[in-house]
Amino acid sequence: MQAHAQDAAFKPDAAGRRWRIASWLAGAAALALPVGSYLSQTRGLDAAMHTHNGYVCGLPYLAAMLSSVLLAAVLSLAAMLCGWRAWRRLPQPRSIARTLEVAAVGAAFWLLLLLAGAVGALY
Repeated sequence: MQAHAQDAAFKPDAAGRRWRIASWLAGAAALALPVGSYLSQTRGLDAAMHTHNGYVCGLPYLAAMLSSVLLAAVLSLAAMLCGWRAWRRLPQPRSIARTLEVAAVGAAFWLLLLLAGAVGALY
């Protein structure tokens, strides 16, 4: 009976750890996958540029950049939500370092919101 009580005591901690690991993985993916996506897209665009003697429209490059930024923001939002879920499982008072960790993995999302707000304010 006592072992069962110990298992119940560790379940929230184990679940919180899984959410934190998922947050770290999504945060790493938010850094690596958009870069790889941009590089693979521009490789094809560079090949097309060489077949047209160097004269191509720049909009596909802009689309590659914007899609990579959007991918980073979506993955960053997922990382922030997973980190927030793990942070909520911590006992009170929660450490400032863990709070900053949740904000840091969501940095790309917050930067995209800031950029969208700035562009929206211009128009």
